[in-house]
Formats: sequence, C-alpha cells, structure tokens
Amino acid sequence: MTVERLSDEDARILARERGPISGNLCKVLIVDGRHAVDELRAAIEPRLGAEPRLSDCLVPAPMGIAPPAWLPDATFALDRHVRDGGRADDQAALESAVAALMEGRLDRDRPLWSIDVIALDRARTAVVLRLHHCMADGMTAMRIVQTLLLDQDDEADRQLSGGPVSAPAPTEPEGAALLRDAIRWRAAATRRRAGALAWRGLAKAGLATRRERHAAIRRALAPEGHPTSLARTAGPRRQVAFCSIALDEVKRIGHRAPTRATVNDVVLAAVAGGLRHWLAETGAEPHEVRVKVPVSLHRPGEQYAANRDSFIVVHLPLDEPDPLARLAVIAAETKRRKAAHDADALYALFDDVGRLSHSLERLADRWAMSPRVFALNVSNVPGPQGELTVLGSPLRAMHSIAEIADRHVLRVAVVSAGGRLSFGLCADADALDGLHLIAGGIAEELRTLRAAVPA
Repeated sequence: MTVERLSDEDARILARERGPISGNLCKVLIVDGRHAVDELRAAIEPRLGAEPRLSDCLVPAPMGIAPPAWLPDATFALDRHVRDGGRADDQAALESAVAALMEGRLDRDRPLWSIDVIALDRARTAVVLRLHHCMADGMTAMRIVQTLLLDQDDEADRQLSGGPVSAPAPTEPEGAALLRDAIRWRAAATRRRAGALAWRGLAKAGLATRRERHAAIRRALAPEGHPTSLARTAGPRRQVAFCSIALDEVKRIGHRAPTRATVNDVVLAAVAGGLRHWLAETGAEPHEVRVKVPVSLHRPGEQYAANRDSFIVVHLPLDEPDPLARLAVIAAETKRRKAAHDADALYALFDDVGRLSHSLERLADRWAMSPRVFALNVSNVPGPQGELTVLGSPLRAMHSIAEIADRHVLRVAVVSAGGRLSFGLCADADALDGLHLIAGGIAEELRTLRAAVPA
C-alpha cells in the first residue's frame, strides 16, 4: 500500500494553523448573472476527478510518527462543500461576507475546501472558493480555479470530466496498514537525515560559493531593527478590502518608467504607496518596511504538488517621497535578489533542515516568521488572461485573499486574471485601523505612477 503524505513544507504550513490563525486561501470570482448553488454543483461534479485532493481528507498518522496522510473521504458529499452564501448588496457587504468566511476554519475531518455562492447586486454572483494552504499554494490554487470553475473549450472539458467523485471510493486502509506505512516513512526519514546534507540543493541553484550562500540567507533572515506597528498579536476577527486595475496599465507603468520594472515591482511599489498613505493619514512617520515576497518553484508539468515555493525579502522605502524613485529602488533590489538566487538558497536551507531534524525545522520556521525578519507578506500570482467565463457568463473580476499570521496582522495577495490585476487585503479587524486607507492608497499610488510615466 502506498500512502501519500503531507510534504515537509505542507506539514509546516499545517502546523501554523493554531489559536486564531486559520490556514485559509480564498479566491473570489465575480460573475455576471444569477447562478444558483445547484447549477454550480452540477458543473463542478464531473470535474472533481481531475483534482484528487478535493475528495481526500487528512488522516493523522498513528502516534504522530509521520505526517498526516491524504486518504479518500468515503462519505464525500458535494453539497457539504458547495453552499448557498446568501446575499451581499454592495462591495462593502461582499468584503464583510468574505471576512466572515476567513474567520472560520475548514473542517479537518472533511476535504479541505469549500465554495460559497453569494448573490450580488446588478444581477451578479460571487463564487467564493476557500482552500487550506497545506493543500495549495498560490499557483496550485490558481490551477484548481481553472480546473473546477472556469469554462473550458470542448476538448479540455472532455479531458477534465473524468466522472463524479460520488462513485464508490477506494477502501480506506485499516489502522494496522496505516501504522506499517507510517513506520516505513519514519525509517526512511531517519536514513535521509543520516546522509550527507551539507547544502545539497544549493550547488544546483547556481550559488557558486559558500560565502554567497550564507549572504543570501543572511539577507533574508537577519533581524533588522524593531518590529513595525503591524507586529501585533492576532485575534479572531478579520477585515477584507479589494482594489484593482487593468493589467495592461501595470505593464505600461513598468515598461515606461525611467528604470524598467516588472509587474511585481509595480505591485510592490503600489503597496509601498498604500502603506505610506496609511501612515500619513494616521499621523505616523514613514519608514522602511521589509516585506516577504513568495517565489514559486513549481516545475513545468508538475502535478498534485501542494506547496513548492520559497521567498525573497525586499525593502520598501516608505520614507522616499517620490513614487518613481520608490519604484526604481524596489526594481533594483528585486533584480539583485533574483541574480543572487536568494529564493533557491532559502528553499534548500529549509529542505535540508527539515531532513536533519523536525525540531530544528520548527525552530527555523519560527525564526523565519519573526516580525523582525519581515513586516508583511505580499504575494502575486498570475492567472489566465483573455475573455474568461464561469457557467457560461463573463468573469468580471477575480480577487485573492490569504490569511494573516500572528504578529503579521496585514496580508496582501495579488492576482491577475482576465486582463485585471487585483489587490486583496486581509487584516486583523481589531489590531489594524484603516484597512481601506491602505487599499485606497494603493489605488492612488497606481494612478500617480500611471500619470508620471510617458503616455
């Protein structure tokens, strides 16, 4: 019997779900037309077989000697996962509804996903997909959105429709079989730790010398200064805000800025502008802020890997008054971090530490999540472009929301799809005042940058 288990990276993410912190990733799709729950269930059911994790649940290993296993949910019922989410009459009401969903945890006794269908004003519908972060990072979540929700051409639809999951599920392994597999996993892990692990992955990453490797890790993980006002203990309540811009406008800003910049550079500059605006409105002095920027390491053609990413740390110069100068500073730093392969160094570090010792792995993860290492996480995931439809109706917007972390009471998740780029902000509702000031500041920064570059 072969049992699929959480990877070390997935298990680290699962372990972060404690206290008031959930593991929620969320995609919010705004679709023209009124669409009922039964209509969406009928469209989703034949596609579930293309994403096996959507019918699997986590089963802990006996005595906790191995990571939890993915096993079929023998009582899977689609109506438990695709539900009526009520109504929201404007954007503020939708943001409140999404914030309430972010406050709840997905049931670990069931497959770790849900969809709420919310009726909106102007005959529109919001499809709100939540996934647990241990089963999907940003790129995996986007693939699931495309597989499960976006309309496909006839050939792609035939390939996705592998039959409903309501067919008889495979027999669940009994306790003795699970115990034997967990013991085998433990023995294999012990053998791996006994091997030579000294910077195994870094040579492949192109990091030429030990000094360069250490420098990359020091840049990302060395504590700098004091925690910011975002470094507060997280509570149970959430608030959410959205803002968006045409993707072509973001590309134009990057291409025509005095210092050429990528889409992600413009995203980070917009966040810097939003934070600067928020600090000014609240009477605080602007200062430099370190942000964690996830970097996807998924390989082409890779299937079913939940999380495979690393990160770089970038300084946002909030104390620089000129928006174009802020963009130039950010673009120069991200270019240096990429050239130095910082993300590869960090991935190899955590991979090797995890193979050596779970205790060391937990210690390294706690250090990497320190507010002195970074103040907030800003992710950016590209999605499909062109004219997109859901249930035969045009997709008007897609927003992404990700859970905060303790002592990181703001999280920004950016997604591009269908020609729009959206900023989704999630924050602790009690620890951060003025979330909409930040969202409004991001929108204003983008307008300022658009006006500052040549037409």
